[in-house]
Amino acid sequence: MKMLKELIKIKDGLLDILWPKMCLDCGEEGRYICSNCEVFLSEVDMSRTDIVSMWEYEGLIKKLINKIKKEGCYDIINELMEKIFMKTEFALPENTYITYVPMRERKLRSKGFNLSELIARKVGEKVNKPVVNLLKKIKENRSQEDLGVAERRENVKDVFAVREDCICPANVLLVDDFLVSGTTMRECFGILKSAGVKKVFGFTLARVI
Repeated sequence: MKMLKELIKIKDGLLDILWPKMCLDCGEEGRYICSNCEVFLSEVDMSRTDIVSMWEYEGLIKKLINKIKKEGCYDIINELMEKIFMKTEFALPENTYITYVPMRERKLRSKGFNLSELIARKVGEKVNKPVVNLLKKIKENRSQEDLGVAERRENVKDVFAVREDCICPANVLLVDDFLVSGTTMRECFGILKSAGVKKVFGFTLARVI
């Protein structure tokens, strides 16, 4: 294990030399979010809803999430998690498991990763809670991007289901990358509760205000 950690450290060091991290806002080398630009991240009020988000989905945060999704820059998630857990006490009830909004298997194989799952696993590490794959996507639907709220709600209807081999815990934290209208997460909330989950919470890195 010690040797593996050393090899990972060496690999990360080489990557930093070959492809140095630069702030996505000002271009300063060293991190994706430099200390100067960090002050311009717009935080949101996390106390008003059962779906918690840290930042507004705009400016630098939008650039960061898009870079992870399009280029697979996973280190950005580590930087964002550092900032979240420096500012926030993330207390979850006992017997809480963490899960995430799923992708269709074909798209997952093509893309190579599910950003919601990567975020969920980082949250799990930080709060020492198990991360489980409770949900699956059972049919294709349109992109939510250009749809209104009513259309979004209809677009995610009957798209998700609980996996047959899962035993649902009492409490679940459901993770996604960012929130627009909340229709996808609300649909998943309903499915989890129908399967026996008593309390479902939501978490996203950002939300559209």
